[in-house]
Amino acid sequence: MFSENQTALPSWGSSFSGKGTSFGDQIRQRDQMATVMLMAIKACNLCTAKRALTALLELEPSLKSNHILIKISEALHSDIENNVGIAQEFAAHFAIDSIDTLEH
Repeated sequence: MFSENQTALPSWGSSFSGKGTSFGDQIRQRDQMATVMLMAIKACNLCTAKRALTALLELEPSLKSNHILIKISEALHSDIENNVGIAQEFAAHFAIDSIDTLEH
């Protein structure tokens, strides 16, 4: 069902390698996972979006209490038919550039 959208996603969404050796590497990986998550949501690719969200929260556990990411996670993991639309709506309010200053 989503196969045509899956090819438009970057390959790094499936090759996450865990925490980097430096703080800068961790920041880049965190931002990369946030980008993959947002791109996957936009492309209606739930599987990749869920994996990227999980990786993002592993890299930055403090984001588990972020109200926007909580809503995105609930939408991605719900059984509601329009859960992609709900996730897309909340994803529009998630700014990667301000990830360090997000209100938890």
